[in-house]
Amino acid sequence: MSEQDLKYLIAAYQQKSFDLFSQSVANDAKIRQLNDLVEALTKKVNEQQEELDKLNSKPKRATKSDAGDF
Repeated sequence: MSEQDLKYLIAAYQQKSFDLFSQSVANDAKIRQLNDLVEALTKKVNEQQEELDKLNSKPKRATKSDAGDF
């Protein structure tokens, strides 16, 4: 391999490593964003589940069994 070949090879490695590093950083940012979204949505689901549990645990109103005779 000549010196010129090595220069092109090194340049290609540098470009590829820069591209992969950039993709890695972008993916890390996206993962953090999605983890925050999952955390916020999980919190909201838990709050709504608690609200639903409260509504279901309240005593139900009695219905009139005798509406009267006509």
